[in-house]
Order: sequence, then C-alpha cells, then structure tokens
Amino acid sequence: MNQVVIWDKIVLRDDNTVINIKGAHPKYYFWDDGNGLKGNKNVTLVLSWNVIPNAGYLSFFGSPDTHSFSFPAEYTASRLS
Repeated sequence: MNQVVIWDKIVLRDDNTVINIKGAHPKYYFWDDGNGLKGNKNVTLVLSWNVIPNAGYLSFFGSPDTHSFSFPAEYTASRLS
C-alpha cells in the first residue's frame, strides 16, 4: 500500500476541537509520477493520527471509516485555486 500525507493539524490535548475540513484544499500537493494514479478506480482516504506524549511511546491511531473514490482519466494543466 502506498501512502501520502495530504493534510495535517496539531491539536493540543486541552483543546475541545472539532475538525471540519469540508471544501478544504490539500495542505501538501502531490502529483502522479506515472505509476498509476491517473484513471485509478480504487483510491481510499484513511484518517489516522499520532498522539505525541511528553515522554514515552509514540501512539498511532486510525479511524475504522474510509472514503473511496476514483481519480480522473485526465488531469488539469495547472493547479486549481
């Protein structure tokens, strides 16, 4: 499985934060290097996060929910705004 980070945010422990990123653009742009994204009908987004303690083990968590979609057969020539 290939993975790429497209968005991140630091949320402090004492924050009572609700993360709503509807309509947000990716924080990190990525591109197809010719190895299978264009026209790929099986792309899945997975939400995962780390809990970084003051000291000790770095914990990794993931949501059981995913979102699948297809990449277009053709790309735009420039970055969308």
